[in-house]
Amino acid sequence: MFTEYGELSTELYELTKPVGFEIDGDIPFYLEQAKETTGLVLEAGVGTGRMLIPFLKAGVKMDGVDLSPFMLDRCRENLEKEKLVTDLFLQDLQQLDIPKKYDIIMMPTGSFALLPTREIMLNSLESFKKHLLPGGKIIIDLLLPRDFKKGESTTSVFSLTENSGIVFNSTSLEIDWEKQRTTELHRYEKWIDGKLTQTELSNFILSWYGIEEFTLVLEKLGFVNIQHIWDYNKETDKHDTLTFIAETEK
Repeated sequence: MFTEYGELSTELYELTKPVGFEIDGDIPFYLEQAKETTGLVLEAGVGTGRMLIPFLKAGVKMDGVDLSPFMLDRCRENLEKEKLVTDLFLQDLQQLDIPKKYDIIMMPTGSFALLPTREIMLNSLESFKKHLLPGGKIIIDLLLPRDFKKGESTTSVFSLTENSGIVFNSTSLEIDWEKQRTTELHRYEKWIDGKLTQTELSNFILSWYGIEEFTLVLEKLGFVNIQHIWDYNKETDKHDTLTFIAETEK
């Protein structure tokens, strides 16, 4: 019934968050972190290359991994446009099987929150740890459900060409305080010359974790030097994005 990160989702993501598009200052922050190493960096949930391509242009040695073939296909197209080459992997984050180890594995903005269950989250962190060098870092953003309003529905229209576009509807279905996740129904409709030509439905789940809770999770998995940062160290009282940085033992 549902399609997660499919063709229309990818097309709309590329339109609204193109290569180099910053979300609350995430690219400068992560680029500064990445430049602290001359080794390899992996972006988990690389998507269409919004962050990957600016990093490669800045000289960062960076690979990408994603579960969506549509996102990776668009990422490859964007790399070709920029005449850039790197390794992209179509893999489940829970079961990474990459023949490399990294100095940094990063999962910026809302990507980590898209892991729908605690089990998947834990498996993914364990998988990251196995692919880090001694002393390697994970850098992960967490989100909190500050603006969720059950029953709220919004519809937006995005033009693709003079005669085509995507209509996007988001309906907030529920917030589960016990499982710490929100669920929204996302509907994507592609229209050409006034006719509906394609539809996608997504069961959009976002999970959240508290500061002490996530710190304990990382400690239990064997990470050290754990720290957290609000809003990429910007001077603000918003407290929208919580970034964790943790290392493996050297």
